[in-house]
Amino acid sequence: MKTSHLLLTTLAASAAFAMSSASAALVTWGGSSGEYLTPGNWVGGSLPDTNAGDTAIINGGAVTYTPGGDLHVHNGGILQINGGSWTQAGGNAWIQLGGGTLNVAGGVFNQGSSDNIVKTASTVINVSAGTANFNGNLINDVANNGQLNITGGTVNVANEFKPISTFTMTAGVLDANLISFADGPGSIIFTGGTISLNGAGGNSGFYGGGTKGLNFTTGSTGTLFFETYTIAELNADGFLTNGTIQLNGASSALSFTVVEQNGGVSVSLVPEPSVMMLACGGLGTVLFFRRRARM
Repeated sequence: MKTSHLLLTTLAASAAFAMSSASAALVTWGGSSGEYLTPGNWVGGSLPDTNAGDTAIINGGAVTYTPGGDLHVHNGGILQINGGSWTQAGGNAWIQLGGGTLNVAGGVFNQGSSDNIVKTASTVINVSAGTANFNGNLINDVANNGQLNITGGTVNVANEFKPISTFTMTAGVLDANLISFADGPGSIIFTGGTISLNGAGGNSGFYGGGTKGLNFTTGSTGTLFFETYTIAELNADGFLTNGTIQLNGASSALSFTVVEQNGGVSVSLVPEPSVMMLACGGLGTVLFFRRRARM
């Protein structure tokens, strides 16, 4: 009897999920600028129900969300921004992303006047192009706050980026006030892209650390940039020797190129000998053909 009851419960849950998935709709913004909550601004004249799994697609125009309450993106719902912009304005309600997805594949997402973005373990934030602006801290904690994937574009974090779970940066730009390693076991695996720390409020760029840090991998093309910073300050803070900036999990100061430029300090890996030889070879080839052209 217990087995039969369990089977019936499972079948009922599966049927409910299937019905929910089948009823989810793709709803596209009409393209002009206007209010998100106005049905007539959407193709077909109906609002997307992202709380029930709908996908709201914005390909262009300036979309303003003026909340009468929280924005809910739950139960597989998606807010997809391919172009134009989406901005919460005129109200401090929360953006609830529990069980939903925010995709920024172009254009701009602005948290705007929202007090908070609530995430759960099933939340996904993907930034592959365009710009995503977050007003507060941005926490990478897969177990509790879901996935954050930056594969292109720019992510601007007004305050701290907190990698409580290990976070991999492969491309794109992450711009934050500072990176905090103080709240969990996470580090950053840095294979490509740019991490820029603006040091607002007198912060040096990193908080906490110990065995955790920003971990460049062999062959990484990533660049770490400290805005409004000097090499003397970088050395005084010991970032290249205390394990905060690492190569393959260990301090290795001689492995990095450190340059003052554009009002700050740029840190990147010294190119591997094979890459440098290839670059020199390419230069030699260019010079050879230039000489032949002159002849």
